Amino acid sequence: MRRHRVRMLVLGTAALLAGALALGGCAQPDTPDADQPAGDGVADPATSAATPAGDAEPTQVMAAPPADEPTAPEATHRVTYDWAVPSDQVTMAHPAEAPVPYLVAIYAGDHPEGSTPYQRISFYFREGFPEYNLQYVRSVLGEGTGDPIPLQGNGFLRVGFVNAQAHDDAGTSTVATAPDTTIGFTNLKSYGSAGDFEGHLTYGLGIQVAPNSDQVLLVRAGELTKSDGSDGLYHVVYVDLQTG
Repeated sequence: MRRHRVRMLVLGTAALLAGALALGGCAQPDTPDADQPAGDGVADPATSAATPAGDAEPTQVMAAPPADEPTAPEATHRVTYDWAVPSDQVTMAHPAEAPVPYLVAIYAGDHPEGSTPYQRISFYFREGFPEYNLQYVRSVLGEGTGDPIPLQGNGFLRVGFVNAQAHDDAGTSTVATAPDTTIGFTNLKSYGSAGDFEGHLTYGLGIQVAPNSDQVLLVRAGELTKSDGSDGLYHVVYVDLQTG
C-alpha cells in the first residue's frame, strides 16, 4: 500500500510539471500595453522637461526693427489711395482679426527724385494690416481729451488706424524705433500721437503749405509687405505728400 501511494504521488507531480511546461510553451512574448509608449515605458526626463504636457509652443521672437528703414525688397505692394485731396474722411477697410496688428516702427523719408517728388511717413505693423483712414482737418484732436495736439506747420492731416494698437498687454509701447516728432522736411514738418486706446490708434501730420493760402497738397497712401530679414514680415502702411 505504501509503495502504491508513493507511486501515485510521483505520477501526479509529473503531470503537474508537464502541464506547466505546456502552458509555458504557448505563452506569447512580452509586448507593451496599447496604452504604454514603445520602449521601456519610462518617459525620458529630458524630453518631459523640454515639452511639459499641456504647454503651448514657445512664441517666436520677432526681429527688432532697425534704426534706419529696412531696404529689403517689397514682397507685395499696392496703392490704396492715389494722388488726391482727402477733404472728407476716406477709409481703407481691412477685416478685424486676432491677434490685433501692433505698431513696431515709424520711418520718414524725402524722395525728391522722379517726376512726382514726395515725402513719406511709414507705419510698420506686425501681424497684419489694420483698417486706416485719412482726412485733412483744421487741427488733430487727442482721442479722449479733445485737445489739439502740437504740430508744426500750417496744414494738418489726421491718420487713424482701427483694430490696431501701439502697446502690449502690460501697457508698454511696442514702437521700437521712430524719428523725432519734428521731422523738418520742406512740407512734412512734424507728426505726433493723438491716441492709442481700445483698438484706435491715431496720428497727426503737420504740413507746411504756402502761407496765407488755402493750398493743400495731394496725398497718396498704400500698403506693402517686407521681410524682416528673419522669418517674419512687416506690414507697412505709408502716407505720401506730393511736395510743392
